Amino acid sequence: MSNIKERILELLERHIIISDAAIGTTLVGTRRDIAPDTLSLSEPQRVAAMYDAALKAGARIITSNTFLSDPLMLASCGVKESTEEIVETSLRIAREAIERNEKEAFIAGSIGPSTRNISLAIDLTEDELRASYRTLIEALAKHGADLFLIESITDTRNAEIAAELCREIAPERPIIFSATLSKIGGLLASGRSIERYVEDVAKFEPLAIGFNCSHGVKNIVDNIELLTRYTTLPTYVAPSAGIPDAKGRYPESVKKHTETLRTAAERGLLSIVGGCCGTTAEYTRSIAQMARHYKPRK
Repeated sequence: MSNIKERILELLERHIIISDAAIGTTLVGTRRDIAPDTLSLSEPQRVAAMYDAALKAGARIITSNTFLSDPLMLASCGVKESTEEIVETSLRIAREAIERNEKEAFIAGSIGPSTRNISLAIDLTEDELRASYRTLIEALAKHGADLFLIESITDTRNAEIAAELCREIAPERPIIFSATLSKIGGLLASGRSIERYVEDVAKFEPLAIGFNCSHGVKNIVDNIELLTRYTTLPTYVAPSAGIPDAKGRYPESVKKHTETLRTAAERGLLSIVGGCCGTTAEYTRSIAQMARHYKPRK
């Protein structure tokens, strides 16, 4: 485990690294009555097929199916299965996919934002949030996540609590921070500035820092150059395919999505690139084919 960060940084000297696409979109589409995390238990073959498709499309980082798996979030979704059993099964399926496809790839343990922005919550304490995150992060570390992905950050205090636990429980494993953006340039969805976001997480010595989901690929590309003014770290970019319409259809085609990301690749702004809501392995394949023609961020 201690060499994973060094190996990823070695790869980033030569290549833009591709991460996988949206787990929720791939597994459940527009349905909201199923927590995707539970499919690792009830339909493991579907989860395995998702990872197979991602690896075949060019992903070298695949994400554990655990975005909703801290106990607070599972309870809010009405899920009775435990964090431990979901994490153990999700990571086993992901590891088996890597072995089956004979790829050098890494598993990012997904840590979502949980149920509350703790800075604003009046019905949840930091200790309660910390206990929930601890259960998830201990399980991710125990069952073999190669790195931690703290994603969909709106409240950076949530992210800090999660990162403190990552450093306590598995200090040698790399951390990627990924925030969601406001429609207003230069701001996270919470209204915090990108500059302050970088300052908030820098003390954890992350592997990479960036954005996911947000308001589509242009929203992220428009802000990624601003991010690079405040940090020399590798960037992490996993945009959604736009904002879905009333029928749950995402507006950004594979071609449009890839070509917008190309504008960032041409400017040397990309290090690790994946996809969020609305994206599938088809997007991953297109992005991987595009990215091989460009150098990663230096």
